[in-house]
Amino acid sequence: MSDIASTDLSNLMIARRLMEIENNAELRRRGKHVDEKTALDYFGEDQMLISGSAPSDANPAAGPLPPIENIDIKLSDLHGKLQNLQNANTPKADIPEEGFSVTASQSVEIKLELRYRSNTALEGLVVHDQNYAESDRYLFKFADGSTFTILDKWTNKSTTIWGDPHVDVSDVGGNSDGDFKDLKASDDFTTFMLMDGTRVTFKAKDAGFIEQVDIFKGAQHVKGIGSDSKEFSPETGLFSTKVQNNEAFVANKTPIGDLIFAGGDGNDWFDAGSKLIWGKTTGPIVTQRPLATLEFYYKQTVSQSISVQTISREA
Repeated sequence: MSDIASTDLSNLMIARRLMEIENNAELRRRGKHVDEKTALDYFGEDQMLISGSAPSDANPAAGPLPPIENIDIKLSDLHGKLQNLQNANTPKADIPEEGFSVTASQSVEIKLELRYRSNTALEGLVVHDQNYAESDRYLFKFADGSTFTILDKWTNKSTTIWGDPHVDVSDVGGNSDGDFKDLKASDDFTTFMLMDGTRVTFKAKDAGFIEQVDIFKGAQHVKGIGSDSKEFSPETGLFSTKVQNNEAFVANKTPIGDLIFAGGDGNDWFDAGSKLIWGKTTGPIVTQRPLATLEFYYKQTVSQSISVQTISREA
């Protein structure tokens, strides 16, 4: 392989890997499963490719590297430089006298945040707006029509139902710790029974998105419209801003479907036989409302950049 062809391949691979991080993030937002790989993993692999220090004793049975394919990622800047070089009026014999200098950089930003929240007693169900509803123990967040979070305010542990639909518990690594497909009794309805007797029933196909969420506590009822409903619009979707009372009839008419129960440290989910379905107990079991909760947030952001500069080698 010529020097210029080798340079082209290395540059395209580096840029493709950098852009692939964002592409994988977009696939996860759409509910697709993508193997976890951190930005630091990508960066280390890119550095080996640039320096030529990639392991040479790889398993031959694994076969050659896959071809550089178009995965809907724009490489316009880098590709333009390569195209200009190949289409230049410079005689072919002079092309090896030019090359590329590739510079990659990385920065890491760490953000720490502490929040203090007073846990005052709350009577019944309260709807604050289209996105937030609340009971004494739980906060319900309907984010965007396909993402719904149940936060146990007493333990500060949460469960997020997102995508088609996946289940993510906050104290287990990764963003997909379960799936509605794991439950077999119903393909249309899934009910979460909470530790204070609140019932949250999702109308959602096991391979679909949220159509409707019904929250029942005592005789009270809150209805939420999800993105997969024909009724959904930015104005009419998410929570209805009014709590309905004396709704026992509605509760009885709403199918339970698959049934799981909250337990453990607040976001562990069990079937009727007390078999753990999703989650892991990572903290104490709380049975009384704490006076206040101190929330700790940690966020790490890894940024990468790449620059390509044409180098002329004069005789």
